[in-house]
Amino acid sequence: MLPKKLKPAGLYDLLRLGKNNDGGYLVCKNNIEQSDCLVSFGISNDFSFEKQFKKFNSVKIFAYDPTVTNNFFLKEFIMLFLKCNFISLFKSIKNFFDFKKFFNMNDNKLFLKKIGKGGSVYLEHIPFNEIIKSCEENKNIFFKIDIEGSEYRILDELLKIKDKISGIAIEFHDVDLHLGKIVNFTNQIDLTLVHIHANNWMDYGIDNIPTCLEISYSKNPTLISKYPKLPHELDQKNNPNFRDLLIKFKD
Repeated sequence: MLPKKLKPAGLYDLLRLGKNNDGGYLVCKNNIEQSDCLVSFGISNDFSFEKQFKKFNSVKIFAYDPTVTNNFFLKEFIMLFLKCNFISLFKSIKNFFDFKKFFNMNDNKLFLKKIGKGGSVYLEHIPFNEIIKSCEENKNIFFKIDIEGSEYRILDELLKIKDKISGIAIEFHDVDLHLGKIVNFTNQIDLTLVHIHANNWMDYGIDNIPTCLEISYSKNPTLISKYPKLPHELDQKNNPNFRDLLIKFKD
């Protein structure tokens, strides 16, 4: 069970950004409209969140992921070809060209670097403060963060610039092992926790806590009702073929 601190205090005006199932997040529309830029940590081959964000607010996008090289896509093509999955291969090739087109636009920047030190020694890193300098003229920054466990390495850095953050959509991993860090971050970030969702690609861990959680934080969210609704009507299973994971909170 999760501490009550991680339960939304009410039902907020949310919309879903990103593709169906894995890759979509529930965020506050007013945060998108009020943001001056989007900083996205972790892309892989899915830029649906960034593309939809851009439709609502044509801001600069700074995306960071060291893995999405041409070889990354080539390996995907070869794997699908060997499996004779030609429909998926066609979709993958189309996505590759759409991906390249999107991140070749003047205001959409993709950096093949990981955030901060730690992890693989083979991947070039960039310090968090350098990332912030690149968009320091922006007063309201929206963060999307999905970096497979490295999110804990930058929580303190996010707290240092909390006055500049309009919203955060973040995926926390190994939640049962890092629950105290998540609660401390929630207490200190000075943003409202507006939504929480369990990623069912993972399972329950210690004390029946889902080990992967997607959490959205918002500056000045619009409250619809004082009664939260979980799961939200816009929620979707990350993996449609697996059972959904229920979230329970302590009294």
